Amino acid sequence: MKTSIVLKEERSDIISQLESIKDVATTEENRDLTSEENEQVDGLLTEVDNLDTKIERAEKMETIKRNAAVVSGVVSKKESKEVGAYSFQDAMRAAYNGEVTGLVKEMDQEARREARYTGQNFKGLAIPSSVLESRAAVGTSAVNATETMSFTDQLEANLVLASAGANYYSGVNNMKFPIISSVNSYFQPEAGGAAVTATGTASSITLSPKKLISVVNVSNEALTQNSSLEAALRRNMAGSIAATLENALLYGGTDVTDGPASIFTDASTGSTAAFTGASAIDIETTVLDAGVRLEGARMAYLMNSVAYAAIKASPQVSNVSPSYDNRDKTVNSYFSFQSSNVGAGGTAHATNSFVLFGDFAKVHIAQFGGLDMLYDPYTNADTGEPRMVVTSLVDGNAAQNATAFANLIEA
Repeated sequence: MKTSIVLKEERSDIISQLESIKDVATTEENRDLTSEENEQVDGLLTEVDNLDTKIERAEKMETIKRNAAVVSGVVSKKESKEVGAYSFQDAMRAAYNGEVTGLVKEMDQEARREARYTGQNFKGLAIPSSVLESRAAVGTSAVNATETMSFTDQLEANLVLASAGANYYSGVNNMKFPIISSVNSYFQPEAGGAAVTATGTASSITLSPKKLISVVNVSNEALTQNSSLEAALRRNMAGSIAATLENALLYGGTDVTDGPASIFTDASTGSTAAFTGASAIDIETTVLDAGVRLEGARMAYLMNSVAYAAIKASPQVSNVSPSYDNRDKTVNSYFSFQSSNVGAGGTAHATNSFVLFGDFAKVHIAQFGGLDMLYDPYTNADTGEPRMVVTSLVDGNAAQNATAFANLIEA
């Protein structure tokens, strides 16, 4: 059985073929796809779907194999340590002291081997993706240690976008997602009818590594004492990375410099009115009129706190249905989520409603490779407080932003 990495490389090759077909038609010859090219595209998309299924199966098998091996004890020394013993606190201590030994050194070497395939360039201490994807035992001793969520699981859990239905990937290389934005179908006359040219438009979105910097200030006492900070370090780092990434994806102004494009800014304008049951219907209609298919979609609302308060107080529309249902947290029967990141940076964000509605199955978020942990000995030299600069590689985007989503920006 092929590994998930090999299958992802095959998938990337097929998507390159899709882009090539599109480029020949649209860029070089300025025309629609021919019937033959449409057949090629359909065949390649089927292969992508099949590979997606195989990749999902392979990743599940790899996870099951790792977990089963740990439970049964039939693991290599390295694999066993990866799952239960790697400590971010030890890694910070090693970066601070400049003494990289034991498991921290072993994992640093693995991360650099992994970087041959991901292209990641480490400047400090390297933490491989295998550590990020493994659960860790945290506590003050082996006796009272408890198992905590993996770093990538904590990162995903902190993403409101993931709760709304966005797709999340970890430990990946560059990823491309094919998009068929239009397909032309027609009835063919038996005889004597005019020839009809089939048309269709294919494109793709690409997720590529973008550097996200996290600064962690810790005390000398915290680094040197034996009491464990592991759970807090993992939780706070994952939460900070998730918040910064999500802020960029939901930003209400121009795109964040060097960050991913804003789904919120690129969405269609659905309404500029206050957020009520009536304006909710307006933005829903904007998305549905654009041709979004509800089959397989994950339709939901994301809103800032002002919009959340407004819709909870909104009366029924024509006495038909309540705008907000307190029991299952829905707006007009669509699931809703609240985040201060929605429309952040937009004018009057603190006092006006900012809302995003659409198909969150179109959103793709990725975390690439491992972490790069570098000790900064200069910034806090006067206080003697160690400062760690942690670099992670992330990206996110949405297919068909302008049609799959609509926003409400209260004027």
